[in-house]
Amino acid sequence: MTTRTARKRVTAKGRPARQVPARGPAVAAPTSLLPSLARHQTLEELAYRDIRQAIMAGRLAPGERIVATTIAAAAGISRIPVMQALRRLESDGFVRITPHKDVVVTSLSAGEFRERFLMMAALESLCVREARERITPELIGRLRALQKEMAVSRTAGDAARAVAADSEFHRLLWEASGLRQVVQTLQNIWDRGEYYRVIMHARRGGFARESLAEHELILRALEERNFEQAARAIEHHRMHAMGRLAHTT
Repeated sequence: MTTRTARKRVTAKGRPARQVPARGPAVAAPTSLLPSLARHQTLEELAYRDIRQAIMAGRLAPGERIVATTIAAAAGISRIPVMQALRRLESDGFVRITPHKDVVVTSLSAGEFRERFLMMAALESLCVREARERITPELIGRLRALQKEMAVSRTAGDAARAVAADSEFHRLLWEASGLRQVVQTLQNIWDRGEYYRVIMHARRGGFARESLAEHELILRALEERNFEQAARAIEHHRMHAMGRLAHTT
């Protein structure tokens, strides 16, 4: 019998036993250790997304009270993941939670509106300056297509469709910068204003004619590779958008 054969363990039925590697104790996957916690994390994420979308779409309007137990009962889940989602939304600025746990959709004052538009103007112009090496003819072509989509949507009086194209237009410029944290900040500010933008554009014919003209100035500057001019055009666009929003919502 060879040494290798001698070392081989044999089961009672004569078959070699399964060899177990000489390793430390196996570590169970987190989901098998805490299955209920894993489920709550999933439910929390779903609740977060659904409530955030309801706020953005205006189904939960600024100043409206949110009752966690009511939402949980309607969804057939416990109150815990809903409250966890609401705490995340509070940290994002979408809701306010009082010491007595009342939850209200955030309403923005005139001062808060102004501060947010100032932030967007500064960060969007920064993105354009940082993106100069990534502003390709292909990207400009996509921006042109979105500009056309906004114009068509205005003609159709479809504010939601126009606002979606407008969101994509700006998001492409942000992402071209490669500044991930800046993009995340901008997206959060943008999402909080979705409800107000849809109302404003709807009251101005489906999409603001002034916005289309301001986008055109941005596009022309990008096509000419005049990035400083493009950055100034974006600042101009954002601050004028603040004025339009203040007068039509």
